[in-house]
Amino acid sequence: IFALLVHACDMNTGATAELAIKITYRKCSKDFIKTFIKGVGCNWLVCMAVFLNGQAQDMAGKMVAIWFPISCFVAIGFEHIPANFFLLPMGLLAGADLTVWDVFIKNMVPTTLGNFFAGAVCVAVGYSYAFGSLGGNNKSAVLVTRCSQEDLAEPPAGQDAGIKATPDSSSEPAQDEEAPRAPGDGKE
Repeated sequence: IFALLVHACDMNTGATAELAIKITYRKCSKDFIKTFIKGVGCNWLVCMAVFLNGQAQDMAGKMVAIWFPISCFVAIGFEHIPANFFLLPMGLLAGADLTVWDVFIKNMVPTTLGNFFAGAVCVAVGYSYAFGSLGGNNKSAVLVTRCSQEDLAEPPAGQDAGIKATPDSSSEPAQDEEAPRAPGDGKE
């Protein structure tokens, strides 16, 4: 839609149109496997940008966390399907000698599959294995703060969660302590 808007405003002419056509030809000239791998590399970096952004504490840190991986995938020339949804129609509207079917089969399908594989397998499965259920949620040899199966276990009877029982501790209050009362129990 944005490519149509740019084209309708006569902004897709001259050097801009020539560049759009050149990019469209280049993006549709690689074979399926190369485009798929470029899609994997791109979305891996995009997912890392999202992860790093979530780890940053302040706005400057969030901007830097996003900037490095995104700049990296653009500079390398990896394929990201949301970016291609703009660039490839721009080239077609500028007059590239390709059909919509050519663009779809030669770029959009392998790029989408590569982006999906990176997000679903490389990143999600990797993190689930390292920190989640695929890895058994085992305690790490490295000191890491996280929730593990041991932390989720029910405490023994008479023991408050997070407080270890000692031999002299009991669940009843000491004789000099008064048990907490519920409102309206008549002992006021």
